[in-house]
Amino acid sequence: MKIVPYDKKYKTAFIEMNRQWISEMFVLEKEDIAVLEHFEQSIEQGGQIFFAVDDDDEVLACCMIAPLPNGEWEIEKFCARGMYTGTGAGSACLRACIEYAQQKKLEKVVIVSNRKCTHAIRLYRKNGFVEVPVDKEKFPFDRADIAFERVFEYE
Repeated sequence: MKIVPYDKKYKTAFIEMNRQWISEMFVLEKEDIAVLEHFEQSIEQGGQIFFAVDDDDEVLACCMIAPLPNGEWEIEKFCARGMYTGTGAGSACLRACIEYAQQKKLEKVVIVSNRKCTHAIRLYRKNGFVEVPVDKEKFPFDRADIAFERVFEYE
């Protein structure tokens, strides 16, 4: 397994994987569709998606870090293909997003999730994210019932 940044060849996998996991656990909301239809704009604005791929270039997991209109940054659309959940592929993608944030010297990164996503929540906490109140104005997803942030300090 290796971690690679976004390439157009992974576009379909990114969209399909996210549509699938969201539809299986929740309802695909208009905000999800907007992100999935326009995620390349976030990359053009400095964001990035990291993919865990196997030796055959098959996508195992992905995680996106993207700028928000208010100047903050968010980690979103974090998922692993069902059969690869628990293999470390998702964790590696999340760590790549954190390292990307540090390279860009971001002050903080936010994540919005749902309490049913217990594996993801465990990974967020393990990687230094702290629970904060959900700002429903910034994150109008119906399923958003837990939020996290990680503040970075630099010398």
